[in-house]
Amino acid sequence: MTEEQTSRPNEAWDAVAPAWEMNRDRIFRATKAISDRLVELVDARPGQTVLELAAGTGETGFLVTGRLGAEGRLISTDFSDAMVAAARRGAAERGLSSVDCRLMDAQSLDFPDGSVDAVLSRFGLMLVADPGRALREARRVLRPAGRLVYAVWGAPDANPWITLLGAAVIERGHTIGGGAFGAGGMFSLAEPEQNLRLVSEVGFGGVTVDTCSGAMRTDNIDDYWDFQSSISGPITVLLDGLPWNERDAVRAAFRSAAEPFRMGVGYELPFEAVIVHATR
Repeated sequence: MTEEQTSRPNEAWDAVAPAWEMNRDRIFRATKAISDRLVELVDARPGQTVLELAAGTGETGFLVTGRLGAEGRLISTDFSDAMVAAARRGAAERGLSSVDCRLMDAQSLDFPDGSVDAVLSRFGLMLVADPGRALREARRVLRPAGRLVYAVWGAPDANPWITLLGAAVIERGHTIGGGAFGAGGMFSLAEPEQNLRLVSEVGFGGVTVDTCSGAMRTDNIDDYWDFQSSISGPITVLLDGLPWNERDAVRAAFRSAAEPFRMGVGYELPFEAVIVHATR
């Protein structure tokens, strides 16, 4: 049996936004090393304006605010209205008055030319339909010598934390809408050389591409299933549409696939991100 996911991308992420908000600390802690590296590369200074693209619930951008001082500003944007609302609540809970959360498509930025000092994105650019257009927009709104810093997921075989779930879905004969490698797919920018070429072609200079690896750890693989299957965009929407017996069959396939990653009483599911830094 094949199930097609036909929702538009923003609808899929609207659907999982409540789970992202509920699990925001868990999601952020799991890959905080990547966020820390992005914040280091952004190198924000007091009084500057930092624009975050596809910010989700906003935690990576929130890290930057401590460097911006009273006169600085973080503009946190996402194409999902529900994610923007979650980011707005997160900023309010932290008392971050310098954060401006806006609904915005990274491919069409509503800012004047040369109006921001840095552009930041954590696991967002690979989800846009035309990353080249988004990068051209980022370059347009950056001031001279402004910094572009982003992270995308690396090769599938280096990312069992999510590929095990996708493989379990596919093993049961279901199709994940859009595909992982096509435009807007999770692994659409997985190759370091692809990012180097793309960023250089739109006119950025000083481009560097690196990787950052780690592992998501859990003591309970069923808890991890509940967590991961609730936050995974198109996969989550597909799973929510399955009969319970079929969803349980996917869960069993996932549990079996995770066994090689058992470490003692828990599991370690590796991840690898591609990190890009460039200047205007």
